[in-house]
Order: sequence, then C-alpha cells, then structure tokens
Amino acid sequence: MDESRQYLPSLLMALFAAILPHVPVLPSWVIAWCALNWGYILFCVSRSRPLPGRPARIGLAVLGILGLLVTYHTRIDSSAYISLLAVMSAIKPFEVSTHRDRMVTLFLAYFIVIAGVLENDSLFMIFYMFASVLITTAVLIRINDPGRGLRVHFRTGATIMGQALPVMLVLFFLFPRLDGSLVGITRSDTGVTGFSGELSPGSVSGLVEDDRLAFRVEFDGDIPGFRDQYWRGITFARFDGKAWHRQRMPASFEAPPGGSGEAAGYRVILEPHRSRWLFLLDYPESIPDDSTLYEDFTALSDDPIHRTRRYNAVSRLRGHTGSTPFPGSDFISLPGSGNPKSRALAARFLELRPEPEQVAEAILGYFKDQDFLYTLRPPRAGSHPVDDFLFESRQGYCEHYASAFAFLMRAAGIPARVVGGYLGGELNPYGNYLIVRQSHAHAWVEVWSPEKGWFRVDPTLAVAPGRAEGGLEGALSPEEFLGMTQRYLRPFSSFISQVRFGLDAFSMQWEARFMSYSYEHQREILDRIGIGYTRRSGAVKLLGAGVVLVFLLFFGYLAFQLRSKAKKPDTVKKFYLVFLEKLARAGISRDCGIGPLDFAKEAARRRPDLADSIREITDLYINLRYSADPGEDTFYRFRDAVKSFDPQRKSA
Repeated sequence: MDESRQYLPSLLMALFAAILPHVPVLPSWVIAWCALNWGYILFCVSRSRPLPGRPARIGLAVLGILGLLVTYHTRIDSSAYISLLAVMSAIKPFEVSTHRDRMVTLFLAYFIVIAGVLENDSLFMIFYMFASVLITTAVLIRINDPGRGLRVHFRTGATIMGQALPVMLVLFFLFPRLDGSLVGITRSDTGVTGFSGELSPGSVSGLVEDDRLAFRVEFDGDIPGFRDQYWRGITFARFDGKAWHRQRMPASFEAPPGGSGEAAGYRVILEPHRSRWLFLLDYPESIPDDSTLYEDFTALSDDPIHRTRRYNAVSRLRGHTGSTPFPGSDFISLPGSGNPKSRALAARFLELRPEPEQVAEAILGYFKDQDFLYTLRPPRAGSHPVDDFLFESRQGYCEHYASAFAFLMRAAGIPARVVGGYLGGELNPYGNYLIVRQSHAHAWVEVWSPEKGWFRVDPTLAVAPGRAEGGLEGALSPEEFLGMTQRYLRPFSSFISQVRFGLDAFSMQWEARFMSYSYEHQREILDRIGIGYTRRSGAVKLLGAGVVLVFLLFFGYLAFQLRSKAKKPDTVKKFYLVFLEKLARAGISRDCGIGPLDFAKEAARRRPDLADSIREITDLYINLRYSADPGEDTFYRFRDAVKSFDPQRKSA
C-alpha cells in the first residue's frame, strides 16, 4: 500500500471536525457528497484499493461546481462560501500522494474552521473552534513528524496553541478593526424570528416548543411587571379573509407623545434574524440612531440584522399611545364578504355599546362567557375561519383570539390592528436580566379611540388570565404543557433551569466583553491611552508600539524556550540513575570513567541471573541516548523495565 495512505484517516478526521458545526447551513446534497466521498476513501484504504485517477477527480470537481451553481446561482453569502469549501474538502483527499498535497488539505481544514465565525460566534462555537484547531494542528504535526505517537502530537499541538494565545489576544484588541465584511461575504439567513410578514392560524402556536433565544434585555432600573412586558415587533393591518398582512407605514419623525406612564430605559441584545425588525417595549420614545421609527410605533434597523445586535431604547410603560389623529379607513377595511355570523355579532355589540372601549369590553365578555378554550391544538377552520372559531370550535391560541377580536372591532367600524411580538421573559437570577425565547411569541390587538389613541387589548387574557402571570405554564392545560416540555425531564426541571441560566449568564458576558468588541470600542480604548486613529501622531505611536510589542514577544519567546530547555528534566538520565542505584544497593557500583556497555558486561558477569535485564535496560538507554529515531514506545519500555528491575530478588 502507498505509504501516503497512512495519513488519510487523520486528514479525514481533521476535515470532519472542521465541517461538523456547518452541517445545519449546508445543503443536503453537500452533506451527502462529503459522506460518500470520504466513505469511499476509507473503503479504499481498508481494502488497499486504488483511489480514483486524475480524470475522475476532474469530473468530480466539475460535478461539484455545477451543483453549487444550481443551488446558489449568483448568490454569494457565507452559506455558499462554506458549501464551496465543503465540496473541495470532499475531493481533495483523493490526491495526497505528496507532502504538498497533504499540507494543502490541512490548510483547507483551517479555512473551514475559520469560516465558522461567519455563521455562529457563540461561546460554544468558539470553544469548538479551538478544539477543531487542536485536532488539525495535531494532524499537521503528525504529517511532519510521523515517528511519534498521537498523544505526543496532541500535547505538542496544545503547547503551540498555548504559546500563540497571548499574541492572539494582543491582535484581537489592538489590530485595526473594520466595519462590515472584508471581502463582502455576509452571513446567510440562518437566524429566525417569531413572525414573518403574515399572521395566520398556527403561525404563533407553532413556535411554542421553539426554545431558542430571541433576545436578552438589561434594564437601567427595576424590571417592569409581567403585564408591561409587551415587546412590539410588527403590526398587521390588512386582512384578506384568512390571514393578516403587514402594511407599510410612513416614518414618524416625531417621538410618540409623552404623558402618563413610567419611562423605562433598557438595552436589548438581539439575536440575528432574517429581517430588520427591532423589538421594543410598548411604547417606544427613544430608539437607536441607525433605525427608523414608524407611525405604528415599530422600529426597523437600517440594515438587516446578520449578527448579534445591541441597542439602547426608552419606552413609556402604558397601555395606550395618547391622543392621535384618526388613522384612516385602511384600519376598518374588511373583505367584501365572508364570516357573516361574526359581522352580525359585531353589529349587535355596536348597537348596545357605541364607544370603542365599550365594544372591546363586550367582545372580551363574550370570550369569557362562551367557554372558549386556550389550546395549542385547535381544529382546522373552514372557509369562514372567524365564524368557525367564534361559533363552532371556540378553541385557539393567541393568534386566533387576536384575529377574531380585530375582525369584530373592524366589523363594528372601529379601527383595529394586530400586533406581533413577544410577551414576558425569563428572569436570569445570575445576571438580573430577561431572557426572551421564541416560545414567548405572542399576538395582541390595538384599538383606536379619539381619547386614548391606540390602546392595547389582549384577548388572550380574557380566556387564559394565567398567561399574564405564570406564562405558558399558567395558561395551557397540564397535559399540553408537560408534553411540550418533555415530561420525563420534569423532575429535573429545576436543576436544568439553574444550569441553563448559569450558562446563559456566562455566554452573555462573553458576548458583551468579546463578541461585541467593535471598531468604536477599540477607538475609545486607543484614545484613552493617547493613540488615536484620527491623529497622525497616533498612527505613528500605534506603529511604534506594534514594532516594540513584536520584538518583546519574539525575545520573550526565545528566552522562555532557552530557559525551559535548560530546566527541562532529563527523564532518560533520571531512570538510568535509578537503575544504577538499584545495582549499587546490590553491591555492584559503577566506577567513574566506565561506559554503559562496559559496566553492563561487568554487572552481568557478577550477576548472571540478571544478565538479560541488565542488557535490555542498557540497550534501551543507549538507543534513547544516541539513536536519531528511537521509536515511539522505546522510552516507555525503558521506564517500565527500570521500574520492574529488582536485583535484591534472586531469580529461581
């Protein structure tokens, strides 16, 4: 078998470790492509079969490129870039006959590891990247020094990474940072948010079991009560008979009116998602500079959110906006037909109670009195979904209640719209901040009146008042909630929660201290020490400091290496001296000037019963001392032979 094939399993191990965290963003055919090619390589190695020749490799390369073109067309983002690297990594191991080819394959693994930050910069991903780099580095050492064992390669790789860590930290904090991507590659849309531009039955209830993080919130003062934790994200103003749709609103160039309500300042750490929506408490008064506030009191970032976004905001905690002009006929419009029973019900409510607040109270009373059920599993609606919900099933989740309530208000001629966002959050006791997950997604309604402007109505609370205090556990039936949270883990829920909170607090500090370190933070640090980007003298100082730092690190490294070598214990000599001490206690001492071989002959002559052990230990010692390649296990054999050597015990 070709000697170069001995490296293939190690190379595939490094490539597999590098590709593994990218599996969620890779197309299915790319995953299968890697698995089939690597599996065939291992099959050929195990059966000593020849690998495909040059024409076959060229054909595979062309096939892989065509597959990428069909999948991505002209789109260039992080997913396309990682897929290209994965396709290359599946083919490159077919040609590793030369040392250069093996090195190129390993450099490809390093590129794939680095590409991980394009998709995920979480604390877990950073730790995994270090582990993957360690594996790849160990394989790199094995290729260049195959005479030693894998354990030695990993130990050497860990030592190299430890020595590089100080340089890495210096470069992280001081190397000039750039805003945006260096090569124009953006992160693919792998993030999710609880809402799209359409709200239909099932669009919110389907998120209840999604425990992924949506955002975290730190407050300047006390954390508001649960009933004030309505996180506005998007409004739905157009109803087509089955679903509600977002309607583009004009920008608002004035802050929302002040007045009553406590002002709350807070910082949101928003996870990347597929849109520009920012989530703010009702009702926002101050938003980030690089965003726009609209007349429906929602805010959009100027750019899509591809990375974790931190922003400050101030909101007025109250249930209404204050007096605003009539919003227009768009907010009372309904399809020309459909849901006749609901229209008739709204007319009766309006006839009995003509004011908007009174009509809203009547509808909420209807929900309370007619035995409506708050559930994740409502029956499927027919051609008249609002009628089916109000008069037939009477079962639904928050989007069902919000949709029916807004429909009834509009049917009564009162402006109404549906708001999508999140309700509540989990208090992390280790950091005193809120954790809002996708499972906290919620929908409620806003109704307009001349006195209050837009005021909030949450129809869900009429049916499941526990939703406002105990979250989902206080609103859903025990069977649904236990099924949702995996009842077999219920006895350990308290312990699991504490562990999750601890990990989340640590992760938040990591993101705040390291992952959010930007160009502005670096410029602020440099300005404090008198080195600024904007001053010519600052650039000279920065360059001089960099040169001095490089020299200090270089000479510090040399001094450390020389000192460590000088102090490094000679373990081979140590065990040979133990061997001599054991013989001396048996009455066989070595005189100065006698070499190991002559002494071994003399000792064997005086103790024929130990001759074999003496010769074995001496041969191993000479091999370790003077051989260029003593072998992987020679030292361990020498050490074990010395430990088991006992001249005091006479052999039979």
